[in-house]
Amino acid sequence: MKGTGFVTLLGQLRRDVRGNTLAIMAAAMIPLIGMVGSGVDMTRAYMAQNRFQQACDAGALAGRRLLSGTTVSPDVVREVTKYYQFNFPKGQFEAANYNLNISIPALGTLKVQSETTIPTTIMKMFGFATLPITASCSATQDFVGTDIVLVVDMSGSMNCAPGSGGNCGEVEASNSKMVALRSAATSLYDTLKDAQDQLHNNNLRLRYGFVPYNATVNVGKQVYAKNPDYIRTGLYLYNTRVPKQVPRTDYIGKSSCDGIGGSYNPIIGNIIGACSYTTASTTDWTYGKYTQDISAYVTGASVRTPTSFNVTDRSTWAGCIEERRTNNSEINGGSSTIAPQDARDLDINRIPDSDDSRWAPWWPEVSVAPNGALYNAPRYCASQASRLREYYNDRNSFVSYLNSLKPAGNTYHDIGMIWGARFISPDGIFRSNTPETNDPNDPDNPRKLRGFNIRKYIIFMTDGDLQPSLESYSSYGVESQDRRVIGAANGNTQSARHLQRFRMACNAAKSQNVEVWVIAFSTTLTDAMKKCASDDSKAAGISTTPELIAKFQEIGSKIGSLRLSQ
Repeated sequence: MKGTGFVTLLGQLRRDVRGNTLAIMAAAMIPLIGMVGSGVDMTRAYMAQNRFQQACDAGALAGRRLLSGTTVSPDVVREVTKYYQFNFPKGQFEAANYNLNISIPALGTLKVQSETTIPTTIMKMFGFATLPITASCSATQDFVGTDIVLVVDMSGSMNCAPGSGGNCGEVEASNSKMVALRSAATSLYDTLKDAQDQLHNNNLRLRYGFVPYNATVNVGKQVYAKNPDYIRTGLYLYNTRVPKQVPRTDYIGKSSCDGIGGSYNPIIGNIIGACSYTTASTTDWTYGKYTQDISAYVTGASVRTPTSFNVTDRSTWAGCIEERRTNNSEINGGSSTIAPQDARDLDINRIPDSDDSRWAPWWPEVSVAPNGALYNAPRYCASQASRLREYYNDRNSFVSYLNSLKPAGNTYHDIGMIWGARFISPDGIFRSNTPETNDPNDPDNPRKLRGFNIRKYIIFMTDGDLQPSLESYSSYGVESQDRRVIGAANGNTQSARHLQRFRMACNAAKSQNVEVWVIAFSTTLTDAMKKCASDDSKAAGISTTPELIAKFQEIGSKIGSLRLSQ
C-alpha cells in the first residue's frame, strides 16, 4: 500500500543518522564564524586600546611638565599632542581620526581624554563595522609645600679626595669630597627648580635647610633668635680654671678695706691700718668644674676671656651649643631605638622650660684640662647651620652658603641628625604660631600650608664612621670629665652609645613623617645607616663625585616627580 510505503520511508529516514554531521556543521558554521571573528577583532581592539591608553599617559605627563596655573596654554596643547601622536600615530590600526580633550579638573592636575574607532574584519558580517576605543588619563604634581633639610658631615676628612681616607685637617683638596658635595647639592637645587617655580607661582614653597655637623652643631644663634629664653643665661658649669685666691695684707684706710671685703686692723685710726684679704693670683690657677658667667657671652658680645689674666683676650660666641640633659643609664649602647622620655637631648619637640631643657653655649676658650692645656686644641665649632628658607630664584645665595662650609674636626652622627630633625619638625622650637596657615612667607614650620600637609625630607650624608673622643670638647662636653654619654660605664662604650643615639634620632625624625635619605660617600654604608633611611631604596653607598651628583639628581627627580593619577 502507498501509505504504508510512505510511512516506511519516513521511518527509515528517522532511523538512518548517516550524513547528519554535515547538516549540523552547516548549521553551526554561522555562530562559529561569529565567535572566531569576534575573537580576532576583539584582540586587535584590545591591542589598539592598550596603545591608545599608553599614548594618553605619555601625553598627560609631558603636558603636565609645562603646566602652570589653571589655564591650558598652547604650549601644553602642543606638547600633549606631540607625545600622544608619537605613541599612537593617526591611522594606526586603521583607526579613525581622533581629537584630544585637555583640561585642568583640579589645581596641579592635567587631564587628557580622547576616543576613536577601529574597523572590524569578520564582525562586519554581523553588523559591527567598527569598535570604539577610548582613553582617559590624568597627570599630577601635587601642589603641597616641601621642606628639605640637608644634614651633612663636616669633619676634617671631607677635605680629602674621595677614596683617600684620613683627616686632611683644614686644607681642602681641589678635588675634595667637600667640592663634590657642593656640586651635588647644587644639582639638587637645579633639578628641583621647575617644581619650585610652579609651587611659588601657586603661593606655595619649596625650602632648603642645612645642618653641618662635626663634634658640634652651630645652631645656637638661630635658637636664640627664635626665643632667647631657649638658651641658658647666668652661670654655667664648665671644665675650666679659676685663679687661686691668695692671702694678702695691705696698709690702707678702713673704707677701702671694707670695699674689698678685708679685715681691718687700725694703726692710725681709720686713716691707715693693716687690711687682710684674699685676691686672685696672677700666676696660679685652680682646675676643675667651675661656673662661668655666660650672660653677656650668649648675646654675641665680645667678652673678656675669664680663663686669662690678659685683659685683651676676648671671646665671642660662634653659635655652637652644649646639648641639654640626657639619660646615660638607659641609653647604654643597646638595641633600643626609642629614646627615654627624660632624655631631653633626643626629644626633638620639647620646648625649653627649665635649665635642664635649655641649651648652653659651647665655649672653647674656657674649656681647660687639669694639666692646664686646652682640650684637644684646636677645637672646631661646626659651620653655622641654616634654617629652612626658600632660595626662590636665588641660586647664588644657595651656592654661597655651600661655599661657606668649612670641614674640620671629628664625626658625631647623632648630634647632626638630632638637629636635622629639630630644624624640620612642625612641633618643636621652630613651630609656627599658626600651625595651619595660608601664608607662604611664614618663616617657621607650620603643619599645613594652604590646607595640605607639608612634605618633609632629610638628606643625611656622611663620609665616615662615628669618631667620638673621651678628651674632645663636643656638644656633650668633655666626656672624660662630664661623662654625659657614658655615665659610670667604661669609656669603650662611648661609640656604641653615640650610635644608639643616632638610631634614636633617625626614628624621631621619621616619626614626624619625614622621608629620610642616607648617603655614605666614599665610606661603608653601615647597617645603622641603612636602617636610618626610610627604606632600603633610600640608602646608598657612593664612591665617586659623578655618582654623588647623580644620586642627588635622582633624589631631586623623585621629590619633584610627576605621577599618573586616577
